[in-house]
Amino acid sequence: MSRHPHNVDWDYQVLTKIEPKAASAVPTADQVTNGIRISPINILPVLPPGDWEDFTHEWLWHLKDVGVYTEVNKFSGSGDLGLDVVTFTHADGFDAPWDSYQCKRYDHALSPGDVVPEIVKLIYHSFTRKPPFNQGHQVPRKYVFICPHGIGISVGRLMKDKKSFKEAVRLAWEKSIPKVGKGIVAPLSGALLRYFDDFDFSIFSGVAPVDLIAAHSKTPFHRMRFGGGLPPRPPVEPPPTVPVAAESAYLRKLLEAYGDHLGKDVGSLAGLGPSMINHYDRQRTLFYSAESLRAFARDPNLNGTFAAFQDDIRLGVIDTCEDQHDDGFARLKKVITLAGTLALSGHALRSVATIADQQGVCHQLANDDRLEWINKP
Repeated sequence: MSRHPHNVDWDYQVLTKIEPKAASAVPTADQVTNGIRISPINILPVLPPGDWEDFTHEWLWHLKDVGVYTEVNKFSGSGDLGLDVVTFTHADGFDAPWDSYQCKRYDHALSPGDVVPEIVKLIYHSFTRKPPFNQGHQVPRKYVFICPHGIGISVGRLMKDKKSFKEAVRLAWEKSIPKVGKGIVAPLSGALLRYFDDFDFSIFSGVAPVDLIAAHSKTPFHRMRFGGGLPPRPPVEPPPTVPVAAESAYLRKLLEAYGDHLGKDVGSLAGLGPSMINHYDRQRTLFYSAESLRAFARDPNLNGTFAAFQDDIRLGVIDTCEDQHDDGFARLKKVITLAGTLALSGHALRSVATIADQQGVCHQLANDDRLEWINKP
């Protein structure tokens, strides 16, 4: 009996043994806890209705934050006028240029059948000058469709050819959309037809999901909504040879701690032994490590995290700092050592923070007069 299926030309078949890519890998704690990372572009289509609405508001809030808009408003009122989210460019609201964003949470890319009814409502209600279309700027400067799956190929092509786009909407209106909203029948004729012919179809556009994600990634909400961990942290630069003005406070306190230990005033490194000079150099390295983490945390997705990190370090060491010690140098060493052992497991920066960062924060706190090495009357 043949061991192979009939009618198979084995001269042209290739069998490749399958082995999972991760067969020999040792799983990390993050992999065991979180599993495979799913990219935001794949999460977007499965966001629940409330989260989709929040996502779009966060995205538009970013545009307001960078100065594109002065206000972002969800439009509500009696009747559907083809408006969803309205954004203002000036305090004058509708009396200045304004934009409209039509948010559609559909399970498919937007088709002509999805966008044409909204366009018809916008044109009709702006023609009749129904509020808010009766104010200074009758129609929006831009009318943007956004959807988790983006706009479809047909809609995309039409938006690139405004003449064909207008003709497609005209045919759809004349054929099957004489009714505009509840109880409104509006044949495309007479003054309405002339208004339609003059209407500027260049205001209509769409936003690709990848562009939505790219813009949203610049907001402080992105990591909270999509996770994905922190980006790689750049290497820490060594301290400059000559201390800068920003170091003056913590270095002065460091020299005071040395003087308290030695029983004499210490205004510079002159007269210090090699051990203390080495200690001094290490403290500057720690300070600059913490400064590097501060710069890293300026990412908008990490807003407020570094200040919280400093607060946690201070809370963890303040009792030890306020305890009785033989001298200021002993106090400093106890506090610095303790700071390096603190387990900040719940902190957003924990995956990138080092022992040096935690210890260096103590010198930042000293710089800001939030930690003292010498008990002063």
